[in-house]
Amino acid sequence: MKYALIGHNIEYSKSKEWFESQGVEYEVFDTDDLKGTIDKIKADPEIGGFNVTTPYKQEVIKYLDFVEGDSVNCVKKLSDGSLWGKSFDGSAFCLELSRLLDSHDDWELTFPNKCAILGNGGVVPVIYKELAESAEVVDIFARNPKDKEYPLTEFNAKRYSLIVNTIPFKANIDINFNNKSKFIYFDLNYADDRLVKKAERNRNCSWSVNGLDMLETQARFALNWWREDI
Repeated sequence: MKYALIGHNIEYSKSKEWFESQGVEYEVFDTDDLKGTIDKIKADPEIGGFNVTTPYKQEVIKYLDFVEGDSVNCVKKLSDGSLWGKSFDGSAFCLELSRLLDSHDDWELTFPNKCAILGNGGVVPVIYKELAESAEVVDIFARNPKDKEYPLTEFNAKRYSLIVNTIPFKANIDINFNNKSKFIYFDLNYADDRLVKKAERNRNCSWSVNGLDMLETQARFALNWWREDI
């Protein structure tokens, strides 16, 4: 059985590299035709499931038969040909954040109480849901804000103990890390460490990480799910 990834303008993706390191055949569909690609995958009996990445994590939902949540990054093909979608982004994010917190004895909080999410793309609903279960404040800042979100231009880093950037690196945003107390910077991008390194230069940065470990964690979750019997 082989698996696949659907996205657009994703030449930077390391998913194929990771899956093939596990001995798994993996095909990347970098496409602007989401429906046509899904139809192609459904017609291929050798493909047992696929990952979904930018910009399709919410758009893909209308082509699925069963869906868990408001965002999908993993789809499983069932024996009758129907498609079941869910997201492992939230659980992978929280697992990686917990590992970081557990590995730093000097961190003054058991969980960051004031969190900012930069961006409002497909991954944000699951990240927001996970953070909102423990944090006192979770604010979303976006280039094109929706209801209850704030313009990215109003973001002030020093107000937050955890900053999560979900905006694709190609947008080339900048952040003024003016924090006066301890903070964590978690960038879901892994193809560009420019902001990760900039955050590290602030002496109050407890740590600054990119999204590569999170990618590998959610990929492992996906592979285990695909291989489960229903």
